[in-house]
Amino acid sequence: MKKENWQLHPPLFPELHWSKSGTLLIHNDTHRFLFFNESNIEVAVTQDLIHYEYTGKTFLQIRPNYFDSELVEPGPEPRKISDGNYLFLYNSGRQVSTPNSKPNWHREYNVGWAIMDKNDPMNILARSDEPILSPVLDWEKCDNNSDKWSDLGLTPLVVFVEGWKQIAHDEFIVWYQGCDSVTGVAKLTIKFDT
Repeated sequence: MKKENWQLHPPLFPELHWSKSGTLLIHNDTHRFLFFNESNIEVAVTQDLIHYEYTGKTFLQIRPNYFDSELVEPGPEPRKISDGNYLFLYNSGRQVSTPNSKPNWHREYNVGWAIMDKNDPMNILARSDEPILSPVLDWEKCDNNSDKWSDLGLTPLVVFVEGWKQIAHDEFIVWYQGCDSVTGVAKLTIKFDT
């Protein structure tokens, strides 16, 4: 498609003061969801992927005393897994006291997951109690204890999932960034309790 044929659309939600970090789930021909925002993840619906109706509903909330106690925001699009449900990856933040070189920075970003019901994706069947990815490598932490990365990373203590691709049955390659500066790859394997 040539740039001359592009059509500029207005903001999706002009009534909202702030919105960011959207991801789509095209559940079927009639149920298409946009999950967006930070602090709490909110929902909009669309029929044509151009016009969106803000529902005012919260899909995923922050939880006190968990790794996602300060903010949650959507990761890449939810993926169907072998039991027919959807796996939803999300980025999260919590307060920490790890010394680092960024003034007044006391947040750590982690990655969590939720299982969405295959019949009603707005229904969360399960949610992680612990993150599946946290800053542990020097280029993910970039804190005062990181040898060469203490001054190289833009934002310390950050892992942030950006995309994923299925590589086998219930196995995915996940692209994520560390310290808002570098890209990493991880393998995610889903195992069901029997």
